[in-house]
Parts: sequence; C-alpha cells; structure tokens
Amino acid sequence: MLSKYAKHVDEKKIISIVSDLVRENTVNPPGNEHRVKDVVTRLMKELGMEVSYYEKKPGRTNVVGKLMRGSGKKSLGFVSHMDTVPPGERELWTSDPFEPVLRGRRLYGRGALDDKGSFAAVYSAVRAFLAECGGEFDGVIYLIAAADEETGSELGVIYLVEEVGLRFDAGIIPDAGKLHEAVYGEKGVVQLELVSKGVQAHGSTPELGRNALLPLACVVDALRDVKLGEKWHEEFDGWTMNVGVVEGGSAANIVPARARAAVDFRIPEGLTLDDVLRAVGECIAAARGRYDYTDIDVKVTHQSTPHIVDKNAPIVRNFETARKRLGMPMKYVTIGGNTVAKNLYEVGIPCITHYPGNDELAHAPNEYADIDDLMAGSVLYAETLEEYFRKNN
Repeated sequence: MLSKYAKHVDEKKIISIVSDLVRENTVNPPGNEHRVKDVVTRLMKELGMEVSYYEKKPGRTNVVGKLMRGSGKKSLGFVSHMDTVPPGERELWTSDPFEPVLRGRRLYGRGALDDKGSFAAVYSAVRAFLAECGGEFDGVIYLIAAADEETGSELGVIYLVEEVGLRFDAGIIPDAGKLHEAVYGEKGVVQLELVSKGVQAHGSTPELGRNALLPLACVVDALRDVKLGEKWHEEFDGWTMNVGVVEGGSAANIVPARARAAVDFRIPEGLTLDDVLRAVGECIAAARGRYDYTDIDVKVTHQSTPHIVDKNAPIVRNFETARKRLGMPMKYVTIGGNTVAKNLYEVGIPCITHYPGNDELAHAPNEYADIDDLMAGSVLYAETLEEYFRKNN
C-alpha cells in the first residue's frame, strides 16, 4: 500500500542530511559529537522543536529536540546516536570514509547507516507526520541525537536517563535489526576477567615455580562444555560464550606468575549472573583437581540483564498496525547484542528497535545506507506516529 506520508519524504533531503553528518568525524573514542550539533539543531528547529544540549564531558554533546502539542500527556522518543566506530583499515575502503559518496541508490561513508542515516530516517518521519497532520496532534515527540553509544552510553543515554532525568512513555530505536526485522528483546551480558596467580621461576627449573597459565588454560578449555541451565524464555535462542582474551607470561624462559582471560557470556531471560558464576566456579574447581596450586580470581567487569518487551505494549502494537497497513513483511526477534533500548527499558521505557536498513553493514568497511530503505523506514515510522497518537488509542 502506498502511504499518504510517502509524498512528504524527500529523497534529496535525506541524502543531504546523511552527507552532512558523515562529513563530521565523530569516531568514538574520542567521540567529538559536538561537531554535528549545528546540523542536528538546524534540523530539529525546522520541525519547530525546542532544543536542549547536555554534556557529561566537554565535547560529548547530546542534542534533545522536544515538540509538544495539546495536552502533552503521551510521549514518544526516537533515539539515534551520533558517534561511530573507527573506519578500520583504510585500504579496505573504496573511498574516503568521511567523504560521502553516492553510487546508485547507496550512500557510502562511516556512519552512513549506523547511526547517522537512521537519524535522517526518523527526522524525515517526524517531518512527514507533521506535514500530513498540519502540525496538530496530542502528545510529545522527542528526537534525540545521543553521544557515546559505541562505547557503552555512559556519556549518552545512561547519562540522560540517570542524571538528566529524561523520560518518555515509549521509544523507537533505529539501531538494530533490518528493514523487515524488528527487535523487541535483548540478551543480558556478563563479562568476566579471570586472573590466575602463580610463582615466577626460571624456565629451566619450572618445578620451582607455579605456572599461572596452566590452570587458566584448563578453565578456558572447560568453559567450552559448561552448562548454565536448560530453561529460559522461549523467545530467546539460548546463551553464548566467547573467550576473547587469553594472555600471560613475558618470555619463553620464564615461568609466568600471572595470566589473564576475558570471557563474554550472552544470557537469555531465565538465566542469571549467579548461574554464570556458579558454572565458572565449577570449571575452576576442576582445574584445581589437576593443578593443586590453582588460584584464580573472578571479577565481573560488565553486566546487563536480559529484557523482552511485552508484545501487547502500545508501541509494539502500534508499530505492528503500521507495518500491516503498509503491507510490509516484519519478523520480530530477540538478539544477543545490546542497544540503548536496554538502558531505557531499565527505567521503564519500552522500545521497539528497528533499522531502516541492514545491521550487518554497520561497522564494516564500505558501510552504506540504502536510500530506498531509509525512505521506507521513514514512512513506517510516520505511520507508527499516527497510530501512537491516534485518539482513544
């Protein structure tokens, strides 16, 4: 079905917005999101929004646009982020990652999709919605260009909700999924540091030392067969474990006194931090049975809890109604990665996460935004706005 909002989605405007944002290097670290402040502010003011700025650290600017009409009792927030990951090896790029290039229907550049293209899509959605309703609706729309998403959001969304006190009733996060795949749940993350302690000695007399690497290697090997539990929320596909770092020792002729491993677990609803720590403890106990000097400390370096949004939540129902009206196929999934939807859920804000594109392109060399996908996303979000702010809904 052709949406009434399609005529308000300006292809040239979208290309211009993405291009302007990509030209500003906001690789995180260091971030420098202040570089896009003027572009974002101009766009928000074009929509008639009140614009506010929040910085936990200088230069790490969060831009929040707010548009209220009528009673303002019902609110919806669109949250994009303005920082990007580094481009990586430049020789893998066919063009300068910070000079946008349009080839056919694809606009190339770092952040063209993640998440600057997504910002262009949600901006265009709000613009189309306001054009069609004549600027008259009953509620509050927030358009948020956040900082620091790529390194944990401590200076971005976490700061906004915990210190600034930003709140809205529901959110749309254009930062995961695909055009025909929306995310309504995310696994929890448990990251551990395992530090093994031994006694240093000369490599020619290893019996005089205690090799810290050996029991750690035993634990790492045992983690491959660890069992966390057998029951979890049916919408999740289980749990995963990755050993991302193993390091220790300084030379072949020295018995290492210290070794370290970093491990990442992704757990579904139904499993907990305690389940992970219990399983790791069992692996350490098994290592101790082989190396009686085993002395391994376990530290939790990062943790987030799994979450899933109720499919009967208004934002999910409104999004579903909008996509049906458009005849757009949509699959609803849970993922192992984390977005700011989790930070918002933890303060009582249910969100649907949806990319106006393909999230497999994010962080890759030659990242690009498909212009047709951005436009389709804009129309879907505009339809969702209509449904969300519909009277008696």
